[in-house]
Amino acid sequence: MQDQIGSYGIGEVERVVRIDAEAIDIINAQTGGEATKVINLIKSIEKIAADESDDPFLIAMAERAQAVQESFESRQTTTAEALEKLMQEVEANEARKREQAEKGFDGLTFFVYRTLLDEKIGNAEEVSRQIKGAFLEFPNWQKSDAALRELRKKITFALYAQSEELDRITGIVDYLFHLLQKASRM
Repeated sequence: MQDQIGSYGIGEVERVVRIDAEAIDIINAQTGGEATKVINLIKSIEKIAADESDDPFLIAMAERAQAVQESFESRQTTTAEALEKLMQEVEANEARKREQAEKGFDGLTFFVYRTLLDEKIGNAEEVSRQIKGAFLEFPNWQKSDAALRELRKKITFALYAQSEELDRITGIVDYLFHLLQKASRM
């Protein structure tokens, strides 16, 4: 029943839009109501996250888009607000791509770096490189509980060297692995 309520009257998704620098222009040029644009943009974000599931930044973006959709469908957010939030996500993704290219980071390293910056962890760039090294040291962390434990330990120690707030560090590590494990299931 909830599926019916959320999409009643919106119609079919016109087309999936590639989430890139031109996406905003394409969405704005689409025919149909603003609600259709919101749904099309959400579906586009979800599709690119699924297609490029090795990029944790896109997985996080898809989760934020899903939160916008839930708020939109429960009428807590207006159509204009939902569309604005989604457009901000697209713009943030474009800025992320530019910064990631400038730094020469792969998707995982940039995702960790951005998370550490958001969490105000000192030496975010160096710590991100250490964490990337830990992932390279334990490439089978998704298949081995022992490797997962060792990887989590290395990441925790790398973060703990910058902040001695263990509860905060644990939360960051849990968040990183939540998204990485979600990405591996896509």
